[in-house]
Amino acid sequence: MKSDVKHLATFVAVAEELNFHRAAARLAMAQPAVSRIVLELEDRLGVQLLERTTRKVRLTECGRYMLEEAQEILGRIDVAENTVQLLASGMKAILRVGYTTITGHSLVPDITREFRGSDPDVRLELTYMTAPMQRDRILQGEIDLGFIEGSFNSSEIESRAVAQHRLVALMPVDHPLAARAEVTVEDLAGEELVMGTTSEWPTFRRIMTDLFQRNGRMMTVGQEASSLTGLLGLVTAGVGVTVFCGLPRFCGGGSVVARPIATDLLVETHLAWRRSSLSAPMQRFINTSMQVGKSYMIN
Repeated sequence: MKSDVKHLATFVAVAEELNFHRAAARLAMAQPAVSRIVLELEDRLGVQLLERTTRKVRLTECGRYMLEEAQEILGRIDVAENTVQLLASGMKAILRVGYTTITGHSLVPDITREFRGSDPDVRLELTYMTAPMQRDRILQGEIDLGFIEGSFNSSEIESRAVAQHRLVALMPVDHPLAARAEVTVEDLAGEELVMGTTSEWPTFRRIMTDLFQRNGRMMTVGQEASSLTGLLGLVTAGVGVTVFCGLPRFCGGGSVVARPIATDLLVETHLAWRRSSLSAPMQRFINTSMQVGKSYMIN
């Protein structure tokens, strides 16, 4: 007999609390009932999930694996229930959209504003993720569309360029390079740069490495941070110079200055989706993105 949601939820409560009494209180159930349900689950699986003594409860190796799987299953059930409730409340569709740091501070907000104005009955779920992660999630059907730097070579994924960005160096106002109208790759090669981590900024790090190599230079990274907020904090603290696509919209106050980098390289943002999954709401979102993106294209 297959395990039901009640068995999984009860096991997760016990596994997270590692205490039957606390799990029972959390579930608003009697402790004997909680113990019985966990035993039933173990009997159905034919494995021991918990090691019990008079003093403590511990997860077995099978129990740790079951906890991860059960948490994911219950999480997906919660998402499904929330989605159904949203649809029942009048939402005609939900679009799941991935975005990167470069697109998250201006392009995606501008597109979101326009799309919400024209399609108020479509809910947008915006989630940050790296470009490679977006590719996997699109192919797996876990997101509908993704904003990425560059395009994917895949017969299953279609993409269109929606924006272009010039590279700029961001630095404190009192940095020596701030006195220049623009900076060169050679200038930046002489700096210990503040850059996003390879795990969170994989595509942009590759773009920057290629730029330096094309100019016969090496990029020296003195400090890394995973988020744009962290990078800007390091820049304002005088730790070093970073490179970004334009001045972040929320970076005000005059604490950071942007100087264009002397290069003809343009970073392109593409909107990607799975060919076989294109729906009418997705097409409208693509159309809005293309329209808004015109102001981001560099002639």
